This record gives sequence, structure tokens and C-alpha cells, in this order.
Amino acid sequence: MMETALRANGQRRLAELGVADVLIGIPSYKNAATIGYVMDIAAKGAQMHFPLLRSVIAVVDGGSSDETVQIASTRVLPPSMRRIVTTYQGIQGKGSAVRAIFEIARVVGAQVCILLEADLESLTPEWVQRLAQPILSREHDYAIPAYARPLVEGAVNDILAYPLTRLLYNVDVRQPMAGDFAISGELAGKLHDRDVWETDVARHGIDIWITTVAIIENIRMCQVALTPKIENKREAAVAFDPGFVQSVGTLFRMLEIYRRRWFEARPIRSVPTCGGEIAQKDQRLTGAITIEMLSDAFQSGTRRYRRFWRNILAPANYEAVIELFNKPRGAKHFSPELWAQVVFDFAVVYNKGENDPDKVAAALLPLYYKRIATILRETNAKLDAVEQVIQAQAQVFAEYKPYLVRRWETYVPWAADGVR
Repeated sequence: MMETALRANGQRRLAELGVADVLIGIPSYKNAATIGYVMDIAAKGAQMHFPLLRSVIAVVDGGSSDETVQIASTRVLPPSMRRIVTTYQGIQGKGSAVRAIFEIARVVGAQVCILLEADLESLTPEWVQRLAQPILSREHDYAIPAYARPLVEGAVNDILAYPLTRLLYNVDVRQPMAGDFAISGELAGKLHDRDVWETDVARHGIDIWITTVAIIENIRMCQVALTPKIENKREAAVAFDPGFVQSVGTLFRMLEIYRRRWFEARPIRSVPTCGGEIAQKDQRLTGAITIEMLSDAFQSGTRRYRRFWRNILAPANYEAVIELFNKPRGAKHFSPELWAQVVFDFAVVYNKGENDPDKVAAALLPLYYKRIATILRETNAKLDAVEQVIQAQAQVFAEYKPYLVRRWETYVPWAADGVR
């Protein structure tokens, strides 16, 4: 593992910065359309709420071929706001950029390091204040948002990371895979030195890894209510999504790493909320991907993976999934009970099977799309209705924990009477 995540020019610029109290880090990759706006609002937030503190914005880029770096380097910022714009070295991915930001935080002696995604369209100055304050008050070392998101963009958190984290570690944290957060400078330095930066943590596994470490190691953490998160995404329901594979792979890998923890019976612990709640109306948040696109992706994905699914799914679950494929318009909807068992099947085979784990994670994607389509049909994307479904889904995960334990303890890839 490399001792530094910064290239030589970044190290030189870092040496010129001096000390800072507040570091706002922005990992970027081809974000020319939004990087200037995010920098503007972040700088405004720091100046408005922490005028007496020394603040720095750090944009750490992954080698963008568009104008992201140029815009970040030339954006007019308030005179008191310093900046560093650089690239990282290491595995290509957000996690490597975050590690570089953690390194910058340690060198400048930051009290708080705020991470913001570079494609945010809904960022407000209050986000900066709400994320930073629990750290600056020294009451917490990790502040994670609790915000609404369009289901399609946030579903990997809502129907995978949230219910699994709640089930496995008995901690109710609503956005364990949030892309934005605040962390103390001391903790940032410690995480920078962990020996994980040659794994999927260096890619898109970074967010769930940090939250899981915070839970397992009893790091002082809180949730912060923020206004809804809207991102500049123009994606389709793709057949293969590396970000999904890396984030879900990291989530599944945690089952093996912390298996002793989730076998224990513990009461559910809620992570405290700092700064008060934000009132939300029963509004709709829709993304660019439609129900029809999701259903089509499930159909094409089934044709691609149905033979492979036989190696992963328990027979009854496999038959139920194929029924959804054979009767796409009239079949029984993708129930929360079936989804929980499907996720557990995949998590077990990811860790204990003989197939390539990345291929296992990738094969979950069409089923994930189908579950999202079902929820959108049930809720019409209304925030209150979606949240009710997500909470009900988490409860179903908890009720089916004995199924997960049984599968984990009895699964062997070659068993004639097991999954084939």
C-alpha cells in the first residue's frame, strides 16, 4: 500500500496550504456540469456559518477528460477560501479520492473534514453547517446525513445497505451508504492508514465501509437531517454497473469479516439525530429511470443470468423469480419476503461459493431493478409511502434472519441436495 494517496504536484501544493480548521473535500470525476456550483455553495456555507475558522476546499480528481479540473482550478472563490485541486494515485475510484482527502485533512490539522459529492444539485449552505457542527462541538467523530433521495438513485442504500446493516449490527442508521458526510480530522487520519486501499473500498465501497467501521468500533456517530438529495445523474438501467458491484460487494464482504458480531442477539440501537428534524411534505421524488426501463432491464438480465442464478438461489426462490420473468405483466409482485431471501442467498454465495464474487454481485442487479420497479408501482414515488415500504422491508429482513443464519451455516457449493 502506498504511503501517500497524493501525486507529487498535490504534495507540493499541500505543503503550501498551511493549517486549516475546516476542510471540504470533493471527490470528482467528469463533473464539469456541477463542480463549480458545489464549490460555490460549499464556500458560501463555510463563510456564512464558520467565518472565524480557516477553511479549505480540496477537489481530488480521478483523471477527468472533461473540464472538471480546469473549472475547479479557476472558479472564483471568496478571498479567504483556500483551495487545492489535485489528482490521487492508487486504484481508480472514489475511495482513493477520499483517502487523499483524509491525508490532506491530517496534514492541515483540520478539526472537521466534510465530504460532498461533486454531482450535487440540491446542496445548500446549511448542509455544511449541519454536517460540521456535531464534529466541531467535539460531541461526535462521524456525522452522516438522513435525507430523502429519489428511490432509483438511493435504492442501493434503501433496500440493501439499510436493512442489512440494521439486521447484521442491530444499529438503525438510515443512510449507511450516504455519499456525503463529516468526520473529525483525527478519525480521518486513522482511516487513511488502514490497510484497505487495494480493495473495493478504494472504489465505490468507501461509504458503507466507513459506516460499518464506525458501528463496529463504537465510534461516536450521529445522523444529521438534511433537505432531499438530488444528483446530476443521466443514467439508464444498465446491464452491468461497476459501482453497484463494488458497493454491494463490500457490503457482502462485511458479513464474513464481522460474522461473530451479527450472530449475536442484540437490541436495536438508534443512532442519535443532531440539529433537529427537517419537515418534509409528502412530495414525489422521481429519477430519470422509469418503471418500464427497470422492468425491461430485469427481463434482459434474466435471460443473461437465469442459468447462473441456479447456482445462487435456493430452489423455491429461483422458481419464484422465474415466475416473475414468465409473467411480467400479470405475475405476483416482487414481495419483500422474496427480496430478503434473494439478498441472503446472494450474500451467502458471494462469501462461501466457488464462483467469482464480482460475478455474483453483478448477477443481483436485474433482481434489484425488479424490486425497485415494484416499490415504485406501490408508492408512486411519494416520499412518505416509499419510507413506509423501506421500513417494512427492513422489518422483513429482521424476521428472516433465521433463514440467513441457516443458509450461512449449511451452505456448501457441491451439496447434491442444496443449491445447484
